[in-house]
Amino acid sequence: MVASKVSYNVRALDRAIRILDMLAEGKTLKLNQLSQQLGMSTSTTYRILETLTNHQYVAHNERKRGYSLGIRCLELAREYYANNDIRLIASPELVILRDQTRETVHMGILDQMWVVYLEKLQGLHAVGIMSSRIGSRSPAYCTALGKALIAYKDVEEVRSHYQQAGLKVFTPSTLKTVEELLAELERVREQGFALDLEEHEPDVVCVGAPIFNEQGNVCAAISTSGPASRLGKLKEDQKLIDCTLEAARRISRKLKNQIKDGIVFPD
Repeated sequence: MVASKVSYNVRALDRAIRILDMLAEGKTLKLNQLSQQLGMSTSTTYRILETLTNHQYVAHNERKRGYSLGIRCLELAREYYANNDIRLIASPELVILRDQTRETVHMGILDQMWVVYLEKLQGLHAVGIMSSRIGSRSPAYCTALGKALIAYKDVEEVRSHYQQAGLKVFTPSTLKTVEELLAELERVREQGFALDLEEHEPDVVCVGAPIFNEQGNVCAAISTSGPASRLGKLKEDQKLIDCTLEAARRISRKLKNQIKDGIVFPD
């Protein structure tokens, strides 16, 4: 009989991580804002902030009278970024894809039901700036990267999550019901790629494709993005779709070859 996994939770550490998660959204927050949103007393919140500030994970902005992420978070992110094997292996292929299409290229992984951007190569056109940035996250259900990632997860897990979390509407094109999303994910599995037709950002369209590891599991995804005003009807742009799919296949093959050479990638 296998013993059930014991869950350990250090309360103070959990609270500190929740503070860092809030500050990671990019805003400078005041003490009372943090304490109210976290449901903690101002004295407890202040003590945690002081500890994080002493270790440079949080910085106190005197001018704004608030708190933001500190330099130590940047140092940790830089180390993760520099030593991320999937990103290093994929990088040459992402450059090729960007040069072929001249559009912006992303690579991301799934964190729960959020896409975390590991890489972004800005397109070569003068027009085509998007709000995404390396290290930031976007909802999976309304981005091509995200759909390419969650399409291969257990259907009931996806259904259960979004029935509870709901689908925030970002644009008139955002999917609005769980059943619409599940039907869309079935199409992604059938055709092998995902589309974002101005569902997350107005005038931004994307095609995304999954990256598979040696076990046949999706471990990351890539996308090619640009303004709808230039790309027009993305569904009919077979060159853009084919270039993105082929780049994803090349990266998948490279990952499998690296695993055979002794480098192991987590699912």
